[in-house]
Amino acid sequence: MVVGIVVGATVGAGDEVAFDDRPPAPALAPRRIAHDIAHDHAPEEADEPAAAESAPHAVPVEGDLDAFVVDAARAGGPAIVFLTGSCTHPLTSLKAVQHAGAEHGGILALQGDLPCKGDETLRRWSPDTVLTSARIDAALAAAGASSTIDLTVMGYSQGAERAEWLARRFPAKYTRFVLMAGPVVPAPSRFGGARAVVALAGHGDVRENMADGARRLRRAAIPALYLEVPGTQHGELSSAVDPFVGQALDWLDAHALPAERAAGGAPGNASAAKTRASDAPPKRRAH
Repeated sequence: MVVGIVVGATVGAGDEVAFDDRPPAPALAPRRIAHDIAHDHAPEEADEPAAAESAPHAVPVEGDLDAFVVDAARAGGPAIVFLTGSCTHPLTSLKAVQHAGAEHGGILALQGDLPCKGDETLRRWSPDTVLTSARIDAALAAAGASSTIDLTVMGYSQGAERAEWLARRFPAKYTRFVLMAGPVVPAPSRFGGARAVVALAGHGDVRENMADGARRLRRAAIPALYLEVPGTQHGELSSAVDPFVGQALDWLDAHALPAERAAGGAPGNASAAKTRASDAPPKRRAH
């Protein structure tokens, strides 16, 4: 079943989205407008987990920078990988989504592999997807994760774009995605092995990128959902985002394709380890 959900926008005929550029309402409680969902209700605010379960903490990784982890509310290593935006510290991102991450198996965030000018504690991502994937494996092992396949990847801004590159390069390894405020329109050709994708944007982001990407993915028979977070600008990650991320992860759990179906439709699975010309950055829309 195809589901489209938009917050702060209007769903019109032909699956088009008309954006409302009026100033957002002060309230940030999640709301949804759905045209084909049986139970339309906003996600409840997450209960405050115990500090030991949700507080982000550093995990040493041999031969690499520390990773940062929010432990699962239940036993087990992290099940979600977070790729930050450019020149951002992982703690900024994890504090914004820590409750949702804890309730969905735990979340691990890497530091980018390149330093930013003026402050080497802030990092960005190179285009080397093989290196990024190897660093993810090492960090997950250091954090006690039980698996490094069939992973959920959450990416913000540049991290959302890098998540798309990982999806293309390793379609059987990275299979479920939460793409937040990405600078490009997600391309179905890069998500051939995806089991499900949720695209999020804030009121001040280039919302068309995420909304159009979710629409294109659905047309390619990839389960996809678009969610909009009112009252936020690009680069703003606060606890207001957490319930929306929780809703996104709930949706992935409920609507992901069976692994064998997703893998069967993935283009190039047999040659995923080979270098692909399409790993180059896709054309960007102006911000």
